Amino acid sequence: MYHPRYNDTILYGIIFSFLIGVLLRSFFHIPGFLYAVVIFFSIILVFAKPKYKLSSLITSLVLISFVCGMLRFDMKDQRQPRDLFEGGEDVVLEGFVVSESEYKPAYQRFVFEVDARPSYKVLVSSDRYPEFYYGDKIRIAGTMQKPSNFITDTGREFDYVQYLAKDEIYYTMSYANTSLLASKTKKGFRSVLFSFKQKFLSAGNRIIPEPESALLGGILLGVKQSLGEELENNFIDTGTIHIVVLSGYNVTIVSEAFVRFFQTIVSKNLALIFGGVGIILFAIITGATTTTVRASVMGLLGLLARLTGRTYEITRMLFLAAFLMVLHNPYVLVFDISFQLSFIATLGLIAVSPLVEKWFWVQKITTRFGIREIVASTIATQIAVFPYIMYRIGTLSVISPLANLLVLPVIPAAMGVGALASFFELLTSLGSNPLSWASYGLLHYVSFVVEKLASFSWSAVTLPYFHWFFILALYGLIAVWVFKFSRNPRILNK
Repeated sequence: MYHPRYNDTILYGIIFSFLIGVLLRSFFHIPGFLYAVVIFFSIILVFAKPKYKLSSLITSLVLISFVCGMLRFDMKDQRQPRDLFEGGEDVVLEGFVVSESEYKPAYQRFVFEVDARPSYKVLVSSDRYPEFYYGDKIRIAGTMQKPSNFITDTGREFDYVQYLAKDEIYYTMSYANTSLLASKTKKGFRSVLFSFKQKFLSAGNRIIPEPESALLGGILLGVKQSLGEELENNFIDTGTIHIVVLSGYNVTIVSEAFVRFFQTIVSKNLALIFGGVGIILFAIITGATTTTVRASVMGLLGLLARLTGRTYEITRMLFLAAFLMVLHNPYVLVFDISFQLSFIATLGLIAVSPLVEKWFWVQKITTRFGIREIVASTIATQIAVFPYIMYRIGTLSVISPLANLLVLPVIPAAMGVGALASFFELLTSLGSNPLSWASYGLLHYVSFVVEKLASFSWSAVTLPYFHWFFILALYGLIAVWVFKFSRNPRILNK
């Protein structure tokens, strides 16, 4: 007999089998005849005896979803021409800049799309000037190369080839000679957004000195290339780099702090509206890129979970969102660390944060300005991402909990005041004003705290390589702990 619980069984069965299919195909080439065998077996199950009809139908759907996951990866894998060059050929190409340029002191980097058939993308590095913008038609000349994987400073191999392939980039060109053919010929919504973003950042740079203005660009728009190597390393060592990059980890924690701050001024429902609108505006202003949209979706889900307490329904939504993101781009499941950290951090916020809030010493922390919730959220996400960071990154910030506790409560005010100051300057061009002074003070406090905490020799340690089985075991222990205590009403009702 049909039971409502089968709804969840079918939903999770389809989602997990699809993801497993993508995961398996990400590492192994699967012969086509195996697809046919699984599909044939799933069809046979449809004609099972009435006694086993429902379970057979569910199994059939799961198997078909598994094959669809592998086929979706195949579709993505075969979509872009990647054998046009062997690597090492000198070429001259014309096309368009199809990304924002990343500016460094000595060079700029952007994605170039060839104006030809077949079209393909190239990650180009060229001189710092002249600067190129989204939509510019340019000519590039240089040596075409295929990207290769490399070993990081912590001894981990970074799959750079597949990391670029997720964005359909299969070639790179360094030290390219470039020339502008036509300025911003590609028009559209994205072009308008990027243009507004540049004007907004320029307004902030006029009224707030460096490095505080670069920090403002990071926490508001994810622009961190102007921070400088030393300050950026300080954020990494203190475990606060999520504040200045576009990730779900960043959006989830900062939006949580933002809403909790407004809850001290307005009602909970109105604060929720402010937080949701803030995340949506954040995604739009930053250009609505794939990374931003993904981070914003995760951030909205985490925010909704914390404010409604409906963990069960939000967990279902989280996995559905992950399914849709992988369906759109199957490469992100294995080869996009931003997606992985976003998902893990949001799941930790949903499942672990309510338990952390019930810890004895956390209960002693004040609820003013949402401090207790910020602490619980920070600890929960740290617990969730810790094993994965051990495995993939290998750098552990020992001082991260203290750094986040000191910095995160200030971030909502720094974001709000900094945004108002930049908008005011953008509209009036009056120069320095009380809003810019207040913004500078808040941003200086953040950079000062990060710099001081990073100065300790033990603030961050490099971890040895851990086998993936050990990481799975750690997540197994976390899952058992969450399952055990989330089922205990005496703990959750403290």
